[in-house]
Amino acid sequence: NIMIDAIDRKILELLQNDARATNAVIGKAVGITASSVFERVKKLERKGVIKRYIAVVDPELLGKPLAAFIRLTVESKNDRSFEATYRRIQEAFMAEPDIVECHSVAGAESLIIKVRVAGPKRLEELIARIRDMTGSPHSVTNVVLSTYKEASYVEPAAE
Repeated sequence: NIMIDAIDRKILELLQNDARATNAVIGKAVGITASSVFERVKKLERKGVIKRYIAVVDPELLGKPLAAFIRLTVESKNDRSFEATYRRIQEAFMAEPDIVECHSVAGAESLIIKVRVAGPKRLEELIARIRDMTGSPHSVTNVVLSTYKEASYVEPAAE
């Protein structure tokens, strides 16, 4: 477990809200120098707490207004087959631009997949491709009507 103090937590909060914030702006907000912010951020990057910096884009403006969650069960005959199947699925999903997220889950289904597509026809085509990729003949799809909260922000656990 990585030790993160209150200053690191505040720096992470500020960077998650604006990754382009300068060290000087962050330093002023947390009460330390810009060079101290630089050192702390570098340390958080080295330890893997900060994985990368991204731009959050508006999917609707990029022609993908329809979001959906696809739940499906992947079956295999044994543990070795299961691992090989999941590796194959991971590789296929990584190459599929309409798949935004994929989670292996406990429960009735094996996978929950978040997708972003241009419309219902593209969703139908994607579902067929996902079924082919996974060998799963059955899936349950929930189309998103409205989104009230969607964030990549993670609050660090308190010490």
